[in-house]
Amino acid sequence: MGIGNSAEGDNALPGDNPDEVFDLINNNDQVIGQVRRGDAHQNPVLLHRSVQVLVFDDKGQVLLQRRSQTKDLFPGYYCASASGHVMSGETYDVTAAREMEEELGLSLPLTYRAKLLIRSAYETEMTAIYLAWSNGPFDFNPHETDGGQFFTLADIEAGRRTGDLPMTPALLAALDTL
Repeated sequence: MGIGNSAEGDNALPGDNPDEVFDLINNNDQVIGQVRRGDAHQNPVLLHRSVQVLVFDDKGQVLLQRRSQTKDLFPGYYCASASGHVMSGETYDVTAAREMEEELGLSLPLTYRAKLLIRSAYETEMTAIYLAWSNGPFDFNPHETDGGQFFTLADIEAGRRTGDLPMTPALLAALDTL
């Protein structure tokens, strides 16, 4: 399935609840209301928050997660080691830790790296980037991921150039911060 497949919005498959509530924010990252996931993922004007966690091993390789085919956006694409939306009332730090536990089965110390505004054809997110270090083992959540693997930064860059490694806009932006 490609970007924006039939699992988008109110027809989302298990794993992506279109009724989840995110904080709607302005360009200064101030909460101005709330928005449903299903709406936020169909209208790039509805700015909301997310996190991207990049996990490195002791060789300097980064773990990329393969998004489940049931995801409402970018199914089957590679994304950060762990990533997700900040739920209404939640902080970036809490979300990053929650996503690591949910998607990788790990609790690791996280290092904040940056916060970026990321736009795609489907959504706009204020995304906090975090770094962590682990060689695993990882317990990939089968509802969120189709597993993952470590890549060298050179292999990622080659895949980016050739288009052989489909990556989400958020992952590309996170990698650009390194």
